[in-house]
Amino acid sequence: MRSILSFLLVLGYVVAAHAQAVQVSPIDHNTSADDFAPAPTQNGRVLIISSDKSGRQQLYGMERTSSGWDVPVRLRGDVNDGDMVGAASLTSDGQTMVFSATNHDVEGHGRTDLYMAKKSGGSWNNITNLGGTVNSQYFDSQPTLAADGTIIIFTSDRPGGLGGTDLYISQLVNGTWSAARPLDGANSPANEMGAVLNPDGKTVTFASDKAGGLGGFDIYVGTLSNGKLSNIRAAEAPINSAASEMFYASVPNSNQAFFARTSASGDYDIYTAVPNPFPGDPVTTVEGVVQDITNKQPLGADMVVTDLTTQKVIATLRSDDQTGEYVVTLPAGRVYSITAKSPGYLFHSERYQVPPNAKSQVIKKDIYLSPLKGGGARLLVFFDFDKSELKSESYPELERVIELLRQNPGMKVRFEGHTDDQGEAAYNQNLSEKRAKAVADYVVSGGITASHVSSVGFGKTQPLMDGASDEARAMNRRVEMKVVQ
Repeated sequence: MRSILSFLLVLGYVVAAHAQAVQVSPIDHNTSADDFAPAPTQNGRVLIISSDKSGRQQLYGMERTSSGWDVPVRLRGDVNDGDMVGAASLTSDGQTMVFSATNHDVEGHGRTDLYMAKKSGGSWNNITNLGGTVNSQYFDSQPTLAADGTIIIFTSDRPGGLGGTDLYISQLVNGTWSAARPLDGANSPANEMGAVLNPDGKTVTFASDKAGGLGGFDIYVGTLSNGKLSNIRAAEAPINSAASEMFYASVPNSNQAFFARTSASGDYDIYTAVPNPFPGDPVTTVEGVVQDITNKQPLGADMVVTDLTTQKVIATLRSDDQTGEYVVTLPAGRVYSITAKSPGYLFHSERYQVPPNAKSQVIKKDIYLSPLKGGGARLLVFFDFDKSELKSESYPELERVIELLRQNPGMKVRFEGHTDDQGEAAYNQNLSEKRAKAVADYVVSGGITASHVSSVGFGKTQPLMDGASDEARAMNRRVEMKVVQ
């Protein structure tokens, strides 16, 4: 049969039928060539696959429609400029991809290397090699990328492993990939490959041909913690069979998974498993469209995800520059902010608290950005009840204000404080003034010229939403930033 990235040999088996609760079915448009490594993105609406149906292994994209999957289309751009290109993995927004390639036009370190590509204008370009901390002179392939883009697990046959091929892990630290090392707990004297990291950032599936399986390669699942894989167990039939299975990828907030399996003729095809027996932990997905507030045109924007407890940026994703669509996946157990930033516009932030026991959910949130000139934005700042001292969760947002003013040295802003309808008017007026001044003082303490910053309070006189509901009151309690010059 055709090779998967120059070395993968498989045996063909006839798959036995099983009457199980899990239903395994081939997807549309499988071919007599190898179709494998399904990588769902954008909440499973888009599927990136590898196929050598053209005689040369390349990457293709498929979109789900009301009548099924569209015909796979070869990805545009420089991404496919190699002798063999495949096994891609994407961030949750579908805008950043890691993939493997043999003899790519962008020079590599070995016979097969890992690369990164960015989506722009519907094409995959800006190809960069992941460098010598990840790649070697040997076979480095089949990457899986964490939903936030900060962890890569991949397959390599470099010396120092336990078997023919092993799983390796690298983490993005301060913008640099750490030296790849074997994934503790995953490898054996046999061959491990085809790993997929679940959107929860903890559940990992992979394939192995170690003894005790049902077929050639079988699917296994484990839990990733502190760079080590544990609680490893084999999938049962009908996921595993007398054939070979690998690249088991779950769709977040769904009962569906995709994986690859050898057919009776020996080529790989892509299948679905419903319901997915390995969905991983629940995640919260936030999705919507970033638009210009004045003309509603879609905008490409950086989507910065911050842990408000640690005040650290944990991911920078991207909205599509053609449609403005964005998708952000938030694992449970943290308080986050998501900030949209685009050149020529004020940033906009939203807060999301995802408790440890949160169920899977999809939050729809369109974001409207205001042009810099004469623009305004509600700031994500926090105060205790009846207090004007800034809480530490406010600091990431205020640092963004300081960065904005440093980048635009001629800009002047006014901070406007507002309260809800509860309490006496005079008291609320005083509280709103103090809160606005607390924001201005913080910004000045960051080195911004005092004459470029002013503050004012409006008490409860300018509500955004009428009424006394909790929603209305939460919306009306705010500090806004207005560009006055």
